[in-house]
Amino acid sequence: MITEPYIEDAAVRKNIPIELYYCSELGMASFSAEEFGQRDPFSNPEKFEKLFARLEIKDWIAPTRDDGRYEVPEKARAGVRQIIQAGDEQLIKLAFTDTGHERLLSYLKQLILANNAAPEPPQKWAIANRFHVATRISPLIVQIRECLMDLLAYHDDAHLSAARPYFNEAGIVWSAFGCVWSGNANTAEKIAEALAFRGYEAEHYAAALQAAMEAGWLEKNDKPDTFRPTSKGQAMHEQVDNLTDEYFYRPWAMFSQNELEELYGLLQGLREQMQSVKKMA
Repeated sequence: MITEPYIEDAAVRKNIPIELYYCSELGMASFSAEEFGQRDPFSNPEKFEKLFARLEIKDWIAPTRDDGRYEVPEKARAGVRQIIQAGDEQLIKLAFTDTGHERLLSYLKQLILANNAAPEPPQKWAIANRFHVATRISPLIVQIRECLMDLLAYHDDAHLSAARPYFNEAGIVWSAFGCVWSGNANTAEKIAEALAFRGYEAEHYAAALQAAMEAGWLEKNDKPDTFRPTSKGQAMHEQVDNLTDEYFYRPWAMFSQNELEELYGLLQGLREQMQSVKKMA
């Protein structure tokens, strides 16, 4: 994203842990490894526990009486707000042409309200917990960015609600299968390298690949120690993709065909502008 480098730079300059920014998508009221695992079931839980220990030492979070839960003080929320606003300031400076931004924001706000009011599924965790910085008086482009982040969070909710029945608590199995399905990696070692940020080792992914085989999602490939999706795995992934889209786009039904076409055009125009200014930055 355009703002990410500026947010990371501001975190270094202000001596604010960049991990707090990443945690802001998980909520900034209180933390627990269990809740983080609900939002991100694909990462090693030990990763969160180590992060909490580092943040606690610097008083960025404080343990509560509830075992395993940490309170996020105002100091941490203010720090995250500062570095996100540093990114927003750079976004404002970019040469965006206001081609229907007010109209686009109106559409996006309607979608956010519809998402919040929609019945479950999907289970609303990401959209309900993410930390917001933009306000009604923020520049249009900043409010649009906030709304788009809300839509991304809702899409995560939709995907997890569609996929979780297949992997339950074994998110690593879904990650391993996904790497093979997408063609990004088809051995435990390559998956561990591609998903290093998840905090798992090759041996963990070897076990996950074996579990995916036992589930009938993967089978051995011709080359030793490599895998490929089975027809069952392909069909299951397609079902999850279709259900994700069904959950995510269901609230969009409130728009007429003309409104959908206008919204698509406004989003496409913003995308082209962002690609253009990113090349100039």
